[in-house]
Amino acid sequence: MTADGETPLADFDGLRKRHVRTRAQLAIVEAENVRHAVIRYLVAQPSRRIAPFDFGWMLRLHAEMFGEVWSWAGRIRSIHLSIGSDPGHIAEHLAQLCDDIHGREPYLPDLLEQAVLIHHRAVQIHPFRNGNGRWARMLSNIWLRVHQQPLVEWPATIGGESPIRAEYLASLRAADSHDLKALLALHLRHQPRDKP
Repeated sequence: MTADGETPLADFDGLRKRHVRTRAQLAIVEAENVRHAVIRYLVAQPSRRIAPFDFGWMLRLHAEMFGEVWSWAGRIRSIHLSIGSDPGHIAEHLAQLCDDIHGREPYLPDLLEQAVLIHHRAVQIHPFRNGNGRWARMLSNIWLRVHQQPLVEWPATIGGESPIRAEYLASLRAADSHDLKALLALHLRHQPRDKP
C-alpha cells in the first residue's frame, strides 16, 4: 500500500539490501543510510566546498542518502511518475534550480524563505525514482545549516499516513500554485526558536 503522495516501489527494483522484504525493513535501512548524510551535512556547518549546491552535488547528495540501499540512487529517473518533471526535462530543471539558488541568494534576505523555495522546487522536479521528499527536505536544511540558521526538525510521521503528511502535501500543492504561505508556516512551526 502506498501513502498519499508517495512514489510507489516497483517490486523493490534496484534494492541492494537483499534481506529487505517489507516496507518496515526498508524504512530502517533507508533511515540508517540517511543518517550518514545527516552527520556529514547537519552536525557541523558544511563549507561551500562540501555543499556547493550545484548540479553534480545535488545528485551526489541523493546517492549519499540512499546509495547503500538503491542501485539507482543519485541517478536521474528515466521513468514517468504521476508527479514531477518529464524525465527528458529533469536535468534542465535541476540545473535551473541550481542557477536560481545562486542567483537569488544575494537578493532574498530571508534565509528560511530561500530554504522553502529550494524545498518546494526540488520536490516539484522530483528527479529520482524515490526519496525525493526526504532529499528536498535535506537540501533545504543544508541550505539553512550553511547559513548558520536553525534547522527544520521534520516529524518522523511525515513519511507515512498522518495528519502532518496530509498538511505537508496540501502545502506543497498550494506552493505549486505559487502560494508558499502554508509551506513556509510548516517550516516555521518545525524550526526550533531560541528561548529568551
